[in-house]
Amino acid sequence: MERHIFKLALFALIFSLKTVFAYSQAPSEREQLRICVWADLDPFPGQFSVNEEDFSQKEELPENKSADKTESEKAGNYTEKEKMFHLLFDFAIDRTKETAPFLISGMLSGWEFEYTPLDKSRNVEEFWSFKEVEPFNPDINHLTFHYPEVSGNKLISWVYCDRTKEQIRSYDMWNSIVHSKIHGNGSGSVEDGFEGIKEACSNAVKNAVREYWRTMIKNKPKEISGKVLLTGNPRIYIKEGKYIVDLDFFLETDRIVPYRYY
Repeated sequence: MERHIFKLALFALIFSLKTVFAYSQAPSEREQLRICVWADLDPFPGQFSVNEEDFSQKEELPENKSADKTESEKAGNYTEKEKMFHLLFDFAIDRTKETAPFLISGMLSGWEFEYTPLDKSRNVEEFWSFKEVEPFNPDINHLTFHYPEVSGNKLISWVYCDRTKEQIRSYDMWNSIVHSKIHGNGSGSVEDGFEGIKEACSNAVKNAVREYWRTMIKNKPKEISGKVLLTGNPRIYIKEGKYIVDLDFFLETDRIVPYRYY
């Protein structure tokens, strides 16, 4: 009995040491970005459905499928299954290749904004400008896609990207105590496709900046401008025909312009 207990204890110790070693060897967020990205298999949700057993990860998911077309594919002679694969997966792959670089650019170099809050008492209309600080550059950062999986009508995969040494130094500066951490939710139309995802991210930044400064200053400012760096794993889902994003950021405020009169 004691010998059996000793074996169990030894096994538990070895397993825990292996787990600690594995995690200690994994690159940290400052060195390597890892985010989960999904895309609808169907460009018009609800029109088609996919049987997960017909398109299992072992068979034809993008990571395992050869980049070289077969002779029948070159000639356009697809089987029914191949036609369905291209109809469903090509759209999802293209959408993933749009979404992933955009999110990664927000984590590497950030997004910049200019914001004029709505002020009815002064007849001031709201103004919001949002753009990437630096668009994603595949010549500098290489994206790799791992563990593709079909879940329902979605293609889910993990996207990996290594930071350069300069980008690691930049992240360390962002991660300092001088930069506030903020959180925001935003929405965009599913009908707008990738532009809907960008709109949702833009609205998330605006809402995060607005809510943060509401708690920091008493009087509504005339203008706020600055940058945010996306952190953590972006959370995106669909609700009532809208893309909903739930994002975390570091905030760098470049300037706040107050009104000179009430």
